[in-house]
Parts: sequence; C-alpha cells; structure tokens
Amino acid sequence: MAANILANPLILLAPLLAGHLRTGGRIALSGILDAQAEEVIDAYASWLTLRVGARDEGWVLLEGVRP
Repeated sequence: MAANILANPLILLAPLLAGHLRTGGRIALSGILDAQAEEVIDAYASWLTLRVGARDEGWVLLEGVRP
C-alpha cells in the first residue's frame, strides 16, 4: 500500500490504512515533512513500526511492515 498525502490526513487515516494491511503487508507513506515524521510514526505504532526510508529536501518517506 502506498499513500502520498500530507501528515494530518495520514494520521487521521491510520486505523483505516493499517487495518487494510495483512500480516506481512508493506506500507509506504510520503508527503510528510521531516518535522512531522515522529507524529505520523506514533499514530501507526499500535499496528506496525514505521521507519524513515528516505529523506529529500525536508520531506520523508516512511516505510513499514505489519507484523
């Protein structure tokens, strides 16, 4: 699953997006400012662990796998 939208919608959609991932399912989230990455990571922590996969000019890509 991939999403390229801003941090606030990604945070609000966390239960929905994470709920659609099967065990072993992968997610990539982008469109996130570096300063907002920890907030998005925290929003998904109940379902999976996200990590920064890439950084570019103040933007980050977050990646994760549902355990």
